[in-house]
Amino acid sequence: MGKNEKRDTYEAGKLTKSLNRKANVNFFFYLQSVINTHCYMRRCYLTLAFLVVLFSTNAQQVFMQGWYWDYPKTANGFSWADTLRLKAAHLKSSGITHIWFPPHSVASFGTNSNGYDPKDLFIGNQTTGLGTRAALNSMLAEFTAQGIAPVADMVYNHRDGGNAEVNPAVKSYITNFYTAAKEPFPSDRYRCILPLGGASGNGAGEYIFKFSSKTGDIRFNSYTYKIYMQTNTVGYQGLPDLNEVEPNGGDDCGQVSNNILLGKNMFVTVETGGGCNTDEFRLQLNPGDFNPAGDTIFIYMNNTGGYSDHRIYGIYSSSRATDIVNDLLYQTYTDYNSVASGRGQMNYDFFKPNDANASSTFLNGDWDGMYFFYDYDQFQKKTADTLIEWTKWNWDELGVRGMRMDAIKHFSPAFVADLLDSMHAYGKDPSMVVGEWYGTNPVELSGWVNSVKANMTPGALAAIQPKIFDFTLREQLRLACDDGGYDSRNIFNNSLHDAASLSGFNIITFVNNHDFRDASGFASLIRNNPNLAYAYILTNNQLGVPTVFYPDYYGYPAPAGGLYGYHPTNLPPYKTEIDRLMLALKLYINGSPTVDYLNRFGTPYSSNFIQGSSNKALIYQLQGFAANGNKDVIVAINFGSTTLRVDHGINTRGGAITPGTRFTDILARSAFPYQLVSGSNQVYIELPPQSYSVWVQGEVFTLPLSLPLF
Repeated sequence: MGKNEKRDTYEAGKLTKSLNRKANVNFFFYLQSVINTHCYMRRCYLTLAFLVVLFSTNAQQVFMQGWYWDYPKTANGFSWADTLRLKAAHLKSSGITHIWFPPHSVASFGTNSNGYDPKDLFIGNQTTGLGTRAALNSMLAEFTAQGIAPVADMVYNHRDGGNAEVNPAVKSYITNFYTAAKEPFPSDRYRCILPLGGASGNGAGEYIFKFSSKTGDIRFNSYTYKIYMQTNTVGYQGLPDLNEVEPNGGDDCGQVSNNILLGKNMFVTVETGGGCNTDEFRLQLNPGDFNPAGDTIFIYMNNTGGYSDHRIYGIYSSSRATDIVNDLLYQTYTDYNSVASGRGQMNYDFFKPNDANASSTFLNGDWDGMYFFYDYDQFQKKTADTLIEWTKWNWDELGVRGMRMDAIKHFSPAFVADLLDSMHAYGKDPSMVVGEWYGTNPVELSGWVNSVKANMTPGALAAIQPKIFDFTLREQLRLACDDGGYDSRNIFNNSLHDAASLSGFNIITFVNNHDFRDASGFASLIRNNPNLAYAYILTNNQLGVPTVFYPDYYGYPAPAGGLYGYHPTNLPPYKTEIDRLMLALKLYINGSPTVDYLNRFGTPYSSNFIQGSSNKALIYQLQGFAANGNKDVIVAINFGSTTLRVDHGINTRGGAITPGTRFTDILARSAFPYQLVSGSNQVYIELPPQSYSVWVQGEVFTLPLSLPLF
């Protein structure tokens, strides 16, 4: 396109740009007034009718994560449930169809917790970090009234905060079934108890405790752990900590022992590589140290770094003149039979290891590893039944209509399939089910979806589409925004849709989320121009359902850097831009059957980059479809630091798009209000640095700069 053509384009677009100045009135009434005033423009009435039909019938899903890691908690006098409730009407008008709210179970760490430490699943009339039960109910009712589907953050992997109970399965795992091929049971999740007084026969005198590695595995050599003992009579003394003094092998090694005191920490080192791999401690228990009618020595052996396989293998009692190690009991905090809600009761046998699988448990790998608190065993029917019952309760009692499943790599896809089958069998078909697999391998991510689908019944699969977050694409978007040496065309090849051939119906795309709290790298928020990433996920409907992150939309509380050091201080809220992109998606893009990546690696389309470069641009074309009047859409995103000026070939749809065809810049972010297809089937694109725009085939209206509520 020559300079005169570009100037003509600018003059002809004045009318289009003028629309942006009138966005303070209802959009539809405004469009009607424009049509009455400018009826000479071709197909004006058709355009208005088209817009009305789209707003009333379009079913495009747009997801919002309605919180962030540091959202204000009830512990500090806030009610995030009220915050979201008051924004529901606006979010609906902006195009949000589903909202993900924070975990809402009662948390073991109280009302300042984000809820990933669920204690009482069924809540009752209790307060969480999100708000009171009444505020939760009101929030969910308002979402429903506005036509926004509430999506709960469901933690199906683990539980925390139960009461202590004797756990014979954990004792068996640690003392009998643990081998070097397995992983130790985490030392911060159990304690040992030795009965005293009463009928136990254990009284005052000297107790000698023998500690060692169960396997002698060299990998545990020099691991440090902390021993602490107390009774119900003598608790923590607040005295300086003790450190083990070597040699400390005791009688089994012909060495001396260390003395240990009630109520005082002792730091100890595991040995597995020497001639004596025992640590021996002497406890002098005096008559006043315990209740002779009945008491307990509580023994904690917590690692200070990685977990080792240390355990007590002998306890000599001077009063009984024998080894009483068989009196030692192991306890875990897995008794949930007295939670306030009175529902969701469990004990140790619902978790790993349990009576049915202590010998076969490994605690290895993603499924069995105890990464978080106490790991559910969903292969136990009673465990799966309780979790499924909880999900149905969320549907019936709270009105939840979708699930974001936390940490899905840590439990079987077969359980998810059983859950969805059961929901469907009872007529409860969630409109959003998405799993969080924290990783970028497209084979793993798509494999989870395909495994869930393969285990579902045909009826459930026809009604419910399981989805997964596309961490693969998100990492490419971060690199494009934050790494100056990154070739942005890699984005075309690295989404779950493009790299793993996964259907967009099974994918959720996103830009940022609550887990990105590092200062840089993979686990950080996008530091520069995340709006470019939103431009991509909101204008490429083939990729999946797009997600909007609450602070990207509304902004973090100021000063962001002062409150949250991981958050960039130079980024504004992107509400206005995201609103316009969502409107473009709804009006012209949702329903497009294909996308053509015009400047992809090895592209067949000719181009002339006058300024800028192909490796810092994404240029793609979405095929028109009946509901949008068969109008193709061209999108360009400039990740570069210089203005992009390029003549680029397009897909002419076998001659359906001819030279002279007009594409209107509906966002008015480029240099000219429209493009004309040249005789060589190219369009001219001119974009500022770090910018984007969307062109729709034909004479259409520019979207207003700010959108009213309607």
